[in-house]
Amino acid sequence: MGTSIVRYEDAGEGASRWGVLRGESIFAIDLDLGSHREVMRQYFNDRPGFDSAVSQVSIPLADAALHSPVFTDVQLFCQGLNYADHRKEGGLADGADGENLIFTKATSSICGPSDDIVRPRDCELLDYEIELGLVLKSDVQGPQSVAESDLEHLIGGLVLANDVSSRDDQFGATAMQWFKGKSYRTFCPMGPILYLLDAGDLAQLYQLQLTLTLNGEVKQNASTDLLIHKPAATLTEISSFADLRGGDCILTGTPGGVLLEMDLKSGLSIMLNMKNDAKRRAKFVAAQRAKTRFLQPGDVLELQIKSLNGNIDLGCQRNNIVEA
Repeated sequence: MGTSIVRYEDAGEGASRWGVLRGESIFAIDLDLGSHREVMRQYFNDRPGFDSAVSQVSIPLADAALHSPVFTDVQLFCQGLNYADHRKEGGLADGADGENLIFTKATSSICGPSDDIVRPRDCELLDYEIELGLVLKSDVQGPQSVAESDLEHLIGGLVLANDVSSRDDQFGATAMQWFKGKSYRTFCPMGPILYLLDAGDLAQLYQLQLTLTLNGEVKQNASTDLLIHKPAATLTEISSFADLRGGDCILTGTPGGVLLEMDLKSGLSIMLNMKNDAKRRAKFVAAQRAKTRFLQPGDVLELQIKSLNGNIDLGCQRNNIVEA
């Protein structure tokens, strides 16, 4: 069974530090460790030294302010349309044999698991996307053909993430700005837990349940066994065009239940106004707002990921939506 790592700030200390979460208690790691890369390097390269540095004294989880356990000095790759039900609500057919949609997200969007999500001033279509994040423990240099059996050497950690999205920019801005629409500050709450994998944990990789609620109502609820393009194929694909370093993160896509829903009217608003950005945006926004209510200031999102048997628990995010 793996180890749950948190980055926290004890009341009155004013500086963050690393700890091991056991139940409702945090045990400090008495080592001078910087980013999560250093934590992972210590854990996987000198496990006895890591274990001996875990304090015997704890503080209650309730007394700690939790930060993102993933630092911003990473590459943040994302997969899109990687669950069949999300593809369907996106207006696409089953993509089991389709192309693996991969894009990036600015790491300055990373924030803590309890931080406010700031809705940009011109954003009318703010949306959520619960996702499982894979954190690499090894570099992937040059093109690689990655098999399932290679994953234990390449994937070191799991983390809960929310790929918050401005659909206005993603589909309405000039050239449909996916990067901008995904990358505003606070658009990627991560944590609270970086779960470092031990032998056997990857057997549960496709037995994780993702749940997101909006103001107490369940909106997304699915298992990772529904992933279309799985991690081995995805690492093979990314390595064909980019190098990865240990500590880099891959968000594996979101299941159905997001607020965006592409229908004929929304599709036509894009296709018929492809060369007229202002008109395309206005038509697309109007079509989407007629279908549902997007995130508004005062809304509360709660997200969690855990294995079906309860052995792996990535914790819970609770974020308020606020106006810029």
